[in-house]
Amino acid sequence: MIEFLVAAALFSLVWGIALRYADKHYDMLRRWSFFVMGFTRLGAGETKALTLSAIYYALGLLGMALLLWCWRPVSAPGGTAPGVAFVVLGVVGEISLAHWLTDLGTRVANKRGVEWFAQIEQIPWIEGLRQLPATAVPIAAALGGVVEEIFYRGVVLRILHTRFGVAAWTAIAIAGALFCFEQLIQLRTTFQMLVIGLSSAAISIVGGLLVVESGAVWPAVVCHAAFVIFYVRRT
Repeated sequence: MIEFLVAAALFSLVWGIALRYADKHYDMLRRWSFFVMGFTRLGAGETKALTLSAIYYALGLLGMALLLWCWRPVSAPGGTAPGVAFVVLGVVGEISLAHWLTDLGTRVANKRGVEWFAQIEQIPWIEGLRQLPATAVPIAAALGGVVEEIFYRGVVLRILHTRFGVAAWTAIAIAGALFCFEQLIQLRTTFQMLVIGLSSAAISIVGGLLVVESGAVWPAVVCHAAFVIFYVRRT
């Protein structure tokens, strides 16, 4: 199991850093940008945002493939078939828990007000999304959530829980910690880390419970995608 945890942690580190590196050194992809712009009506900002998003999705899929190739889950966790009400409850739970944790965290840290929350709009992936056409923003945001959820809850959590026999809450905590780590290393300020860290914790808790209780990853995927769309629309 140690080898699996090390592999998952190293990939989370590479996954988070790769996006920052690609954003900072995007000039290396300038030829690609000109090629895409030559065959589409996309501008430079839109091309960059789509390219970085595609890199992020591709790395997540690659990580899933590698982990599944080396450590395949024995079986899905036991549970009952999830219904619509189950998924709706998960969506409400994630958004409500994230809001409560964020409100509590910012009060304790005494960091409240418009000047603080303006930093959220400066988060690299949110800045990138804002360069896309309005109709493409929710799709791009949701896809990122889908890939992250399948990787951390659909692969990491389930391998820990089914292959290695790790207790449900422990598996949820480990997968959640790796997810938070991958998210935090993409950020620039302490306030961004506070808000995104607490939101990621809420996603991890609710999403992990959905996977363990239902035996399926798709309810957690739907909840994560809905969560991201909800908050992107608000910022």
